[in-house]
Amino acid sequence: MALYDPLTGLPDRALFGDRLRQSMARADRRKGALAVLVIDPGAAAGETAIKAAGTALAERVRGTDTVARLDADRFAVVQTDLDRFDEAAFLAQKLLEGLGPAAGVGIALYPDDGRDPEALIDLARDALAAARARGAAFAYHARAATAEAEDRVRLARDLRGALKAGELRMRYQPKLEIASARIVGAEALMRWEHPERGLIAPDAFLGVARESELIVPLGDWALGQVCRDAATLTADAGAPVDVAVNVEAEQFEAPDFARRVAAALDEAGLDPTRLEIEITESSLMRDPEQVADTLLDLARLGVSITVDDFGTGYSSLAYLRRFPVDALKIDRAFVEELPGNAGDAAIVRAIVSLAAALDLRVVAEGVSRQAQLDFLAAEGCDLAQGYLIGEAMDAEDFAALARGR
Repeated sequence: MALYDPLTGLPDRALFGDRLRQSMARADRRKGALAVLVIDPGAAAGETAIKAAGTALAERVRGTDTVARLDADRFAVVQTDLDRFDEAAFLAQKLLEGLGPAAGVGIALYPDDGRDPEALIDLARDALAAARARGAAFAYHARAATAEAEDRVRLARDLRGALKAGELRMRYQPKLEIASARIVGAEALMRWEHPERGLIAPDAFLGVARESELIVPLGDWALGQVCRDAATLTADAGAPVDVAVNVEAEQFEAPDFARRVAAALDEAGLDPTRLEIEITESSLMRDPEQVADTLLDLARLGVSITVDDFGTGYSSLAYLRRFPVDALKIDRAFVEELPGNAGDAAIVRAIVSLAAALDLRVVAEGVSRQAQLDFLAAEGCDLAQGYLIGEAMDAEDFAALARGR
């Protein structure tokens, strides 16, 4: 009774302070960060409204976070394990969706804004007051952080609309079969034609998509579009064309991912052997047992699997042997200084040798100079892509390039 609010059943201020101190200590051990959010629910402070607000907030935080009733008409949240400071803004948006337009949120960051629990709560209160004064939905204690976070929240809102407005595009970067010097496939790369910001590369918006829970819808759209384009490319090029699509871990981990791939192939009328799924080495190792099941389902469909960014993660060779993988892609970080960098050259030789022993193909990305391509050819690398081979282009231009192979 001393630690929980009797109306909402949430931790009270005393327990919240204790949880905050524990979270700060854990952040220190991990050299991490956290956020303190103070929330004004915006509704009349009647018991029914307060109880409903507490329920709405509790439903929108993770199990590792703490939501509490701070005082009569204020709530607070500790958001742990921050990778980027603007993750707090996305949580604020999520909380506000459950409270209504009159609500507001103030945010303070640990350790940037302070190292004392009570001071952090006070700073978050000050940020809430600043948000109210500006007529904003949320604000950080640091004004510059507010501006940058607001921009990313706007970008997330625009991205949600881009899916409906048809602003997303797929571009295709050619893959060269080194031994025959022929273009035999492409990697599909997403671009966003923003009506005000112009063409945006995925590095600038995938993080926002992940934070705003749009990564799976984006991935599903890309998968369907690539299958449709691949069917057309094979017909227009006059010969089979393999097209690779990148899959994020969140999309790959969906229990029905293989079924979604099968549906996209059926809808497009695409031969499954023409589709490659590229997934990063680190994503494969998040849950190897589940990954193995999904990979087997994809293999049964006839889809090829490429391990992207190979050499940058921490994969187990035992798992790699078990997975039904078809190719390894050498990360561009090991290619850009070839052939002069002895360390990178040794790593590339080792990857090519490993792939040969496992009967896998090897793709090198980021090839921009002839000397790099010559080195890769001499070492037995199978495929190459990069600016030397060709930049990412629309489907029609790629089909024309492929016809001339």
